[in-house]
Amino acid sequence: MLKEIMESKNRLGYCEVCNSDAAKYCCPRCEVKTCSLSCVNIHKKELDCDGKKYKTGFKKLEKFNDFEMSQDYRLMNEFIEAVGEFKMKTQRISNLSAAFRRLRYQAYQRNIRLQILPKSTLNKNNTSFFNPKVNKIFWRIDWTFHGTDVKYTNHKVPEYQKLNSIARNYFTTEFHDDEVKEKMKFYVSAGIRGVIFLMKTPYGKYYELDSEDTISYSLRYKTILEYPEILVVLSIHKDAFSDLLYVENSTFNNNKSTMM
Repeated sequence: MLKEIMESKNRLGYCEVCNSDAAKYCCPRCEVKTCSLSCVNIHKKELDCDGKKYKTGFKKLEKFNDFEMSQDYRLMNEFIEAVGEFKMKTQRISNLSAAFRRLRYQAYQRNIRLQILPKSTLNKNNTSFFNPKVNKIFWRIDWTFHGTDVKYTNHKVPEYQKLNSIARNYFTTEFHDDEVKEKMKFYVSAGIRGVIFLMKTPYGKYYELDSEDTISYSLRYKTILEYPEILVVLSIHKDAFSDLLYVENSTFNNNKSTMM
């Protein structure tokens, strides 16, 4: 009787291993309740359980909440990133020119995931290169202005240059001819402080960039297909892209592997 009263006061009930002490822990994987490290180790050994949450386990609909949904969304992003990493690591280096091998290696040294597709249209347009004399990467950058058909390309942009200094001319009326000037009037009116920069990922989403950062800093821990493609969006339209923003995962920095 006393045991039942005490159990009702304890949210987890009694330890399911020794059945004598109040449970303090609940296994994230099999949900067995335990009271001590000793009982935790016994349950792991007897049930062959690693104690790690089962990310793809079945969850009843009535127990599926916002937290579970966010976990599934994070897991999906991890899978997408893992596939991208696998493609990058298994890419046939023999198909790349010496210049592109050098560029990709130097990008990797800067914690940038650079994916290069030999013989593709993007690859033919890729004018980015590494200059060993100054130990700097010079990037090709494509700019697209949301809601218009206006596109610009910068070549040989040094990695230490800030994004806002590169794009500043696009927000002046003097830079555009008459036809483009009409299309860009809202951007010119908003100015560079009235827009956001979104860089395209290979996964159909976008990284949000800080215009005050240098190219090198902006690209850290991000995946790029050939060269940066930046979508310029008026700040008042930012909410339209909330579901398309990529949730960054810094595991790239913690799981480096040697690139040949």
